[in-house]
Amino acid sequence: MKQLVKNLIGNSFSIFDYPIVVNSYGRSGSTLLTKSIMKSGVYPKSTVFNKLASGSIVKNVWSLNGEYFKSGFVYKSHDYPTDLVSGQDIRMLYVFANPVDVVLSLLRLYDKNGKGWMKTHAEHLKISYENFDNILESDIFQLEQHINAWLESEQFPIAFIRYESMWDNQDDISNFLGFKVKLPPYRKRRAAQVNDKVIIKNIERTYGSLRNKVNKLADFFVLNDA
Repeated sequence: MKQLVKNLIGNSFSIFDYPIVVNSYGRSGSTLLTKSIMKSGVYPKSTVFNKLASGSIVKNVWSLNGEYFKSGFVYKSHDYPTDLVSGQDIRMLYVFANPVDVVLSLLRLYDKNGKGWMKTHAEHLKISYENFDNILESDIFQLEQHINAWLESEQFPIAFIRYESMWDNQDDISNFLGFKVKLPPYRKRRAAQVNDKVIIKNIERTYGSLRNKVNKLADFFVLNDA
């Protein structure tokens, strides 16, 4: 019954008529972007009902395999491409970030939330959880493999967005989705405030290949655009 009500509200108040998927390799702003899209993607604006309506059009989908995507809804995922995704008019946004900040964020969350949270995060990324202590010496969450898989995907239009410059590309995001998306005010990442030179040097060495890759990408670009 609860899902039926959410579907009814979503179908009635969503301002777009296609599914939207927000993806990332984690700790890169996908939650922030998902919330911004869901708040911007319903009407009426600036009312108490907006919160209820926007919350009704969003869903976490940790497995894209066989998922039926409803038009007018926003889906957040960390999954890999799959041939079993419906052939609907899906628009996906992939957010990537400086891997040094990503790993620093994971270190902070491990201290804060513990092993249980980290194991769940690994499951969302479709990997087997390893000893978290190895994160400075090995890409245990396979971040580079994740973004490579989506850079090679040809399933549907994918807008790639650099987290650090996302606020400068709000118009590009809005044009890609077909409605105005408003982000919250920019706040400096907690991870960016870490100044432990030894830890940062280790991360830079281990994730140097991924860092070089994302540094070469444009701040915003679209693959598979019709």
